[in-house]
Amino acid sequence: MSVAKVIELIGQSEQGWEDAVKNAVGRAHQTVDDITGIEVINQTARVDNGEITQYKVNVKLLFGIREED
Repeated sequence: MSVAKVIELIGQSEQGWEDAVKNAVGRAHQTVDDITGIEVINQTARVDNGEITQYKVNVKLLFGIREED
């Protein structure tokens, strides 16, 4: 891979931050080829009545650009 592209995604989960990352990568994999890495850049959570109810992560996703023949 000589050229790569980076996009930023937000993943969500009711289970935890790791699951939110997996959700973001899994969803991106449905439309993006050649994903080679991620960087988690932010983690936040929603709290209701003293309980965490939703985990969110901002993820930078790295993938290769197709080479033209």
